[in-house]
Amino acid sequence: MNNSIDPFEAKILLAKEDKQQRQERLAKVKITNGAELMRKHFEEPKYLWDAILPDAGIAVMAASKASGKTMILLQLADAIAKGRDFLGLPTRCTKTLFVELELSERRTQQRLLKMGITPDSMLSFAFRWTPGQEGLNTIADAVKENEYGLVIIDVLQMLWPLEADTNSYQDVYAVLSPLRQLANDLGVMIVLVTHRRKMETADYIDGVIGSVGIAANSDVIFSLLRTRGDSEAILYIDGNDIESKKIALQFNIDPLGFSLSSASADEIRLTPERREIVEVVRELGGTARPGQIGEILGKDRSNVGHLMQAMADLGILKVVKTGTYSLKNTIPTIPTIPTSPDEIKTGNDGNTGNATFKEDIPTRDEYLF
Repeated sequence: MNNSIDPFEAKILLAKEDKQQRQERLAKVKITNGAELMRKHFEEPKYLWDAILPDAGIAVMAASKASGKTMILLQLADAIAKGRDFLGLPTRCTKTLFVELELSERRTQQRLLKMGITPDSMLSFAFRWTPGQEGLNTIADAVKENEYGLVIIDVLQMLWPLEADTNSYQDVYAVLSPLRQLANDLGVMIVLVTHRRKMETADYIDGVIGSVGIAANSDVIFSLLRTRGDSEAILYIDGNDIESKKIALQFNIDPLGFSLSSASADEIRLTPERREIVEVVRELGGTARPGQIGEILGKDRSNVGHLMQAMADLGILKVVKTGTYSLKNTIPTIPTIPTSPDEIKTGNDGNTGNATFKEDIPTRDEYLF
């Protein structure tokens, strides 16, 4: 008896098998044609910190040692846990967990007292955490058990698997990709603290350790630039669904922490001579002549005039009329939708808003502070 399969039948069987395999592979992906996509309705993005920090995903705060990154995040955590405005923008009241892996309980308490922060039951702290996959599972457990909407981890490297290299794209991606998926699945925002490289970079994002892998997996990147001992700082913000912006900050001793600076981020980067002129123009009501400034500063009117014209050419000042200059309005207005402080987020709810910041990413030459 001949058991061989007819070549024509074999072709049919092979075609059926090939088709089944194609269908199985395609079933694992989702393809939507353009017309269907444009008919879909999507909710507006929702935020914990208006128009800056979404209610789910991964954010990274990068800063140099002793720049104040932990302090500014403690302020943010306290504001969100209480539904208070932070740096002039509303927050949505959200249960928050601050995983502090660098400071002890005693030092954290001392820091909070100096900052004038009195946490309530909406803000919790953890001081020990397991690295690696068990640590990720513990984050999921904590979020599910306590309904946290915001988790801040200071610092990321303490949660990092021991064998992972922070400068390796593959390792950074392997660590952050499942963490981002976890955050989106749980509907929680996870903020990771990391360090900036000591070397100066042309693009502030390039200064973040593991920047390529971090940028690929982060919804928001914060970069705090402040030199130890300086009273001013700039917070750069970049993200997928937000406008890039920079916020000028004043570092205060009593209470300890950051507040909005009366200067703009552009002014903070000015040389001392240019900054001096801007401050005097502001004191004179926003408009001044070189002679007035020269008299107040005790400097030659002609030299001041040349410098003011150069500042006008750079867009720092504006020429009102010949020999008269005014400050360029570099402080943008921020239209927002008010957030009710008694609305507590335990799931995916959040407030929306828009910011009209339109700032360029600074180059190496702009770091003049």
